[in-house]
Amino acid sequence: MRMTGRQLLAGVVSLVVAAAIITGVVILGSPSNERALRLDQRRVSDLEGLQSAVNFYFGEHATLPASLEELSREPGVRIASDPVTGVAYRYRAIGAEQFELCGTFERASEPRVSSGVDVWQHPPGDHCFTKKVAKRSQ
Repeated sequence: MRMTGRQLLAGVVSLVVAAAIITGVVILGSPSNERALRLDQRRVSDLEGLQSAVNFYFGEHATLPASLEELSREPGVRIASDPVTGVAYRYRAIGAEQFELCGTFERASEPRVSSGVDVWQHPPGDHCFTKKVAKRSQ
C-alpha cells in the first residue's frame, strides 16, 4: 500500500508532536511530580509563616506559645494546614527558645541555600524542623 503525501505529512507531524511532548516531560518533569513539588513548596511557605508567628508571639510575650491553638488566638494569626490532607501542621516547644515545626512532604526538597545553609531542606515523608526564636532588636 502506497502512502499519499497527506498521509506522510500527517505521520511526520504526529511523530514531531509526540517527540515534543516526550521532550517536555523529560525536561520539565511529569505533571504529577511538578504538582508534588509545588505542594511541598506551599508546605514550606506555611511553616515559614508559622515560624514568623511564633517569633512575633515570643516578642510580645517573652515565652513560646504552648500550642498552635494558643498561637491562633493572637490577632492576625492564621494557622495553615496541609493543602492536600487538611491536617494541621504540628508545633512543639522544646525549650525556652526552641521549637519544632512539622509537616509531611511528598518529595525530597531541592537545595535552597542561603548563607551556606538550607534551613528548610527535607526528605519525603514526615519531617520536623528545629527552630530557635529570632529575637527582635529593641
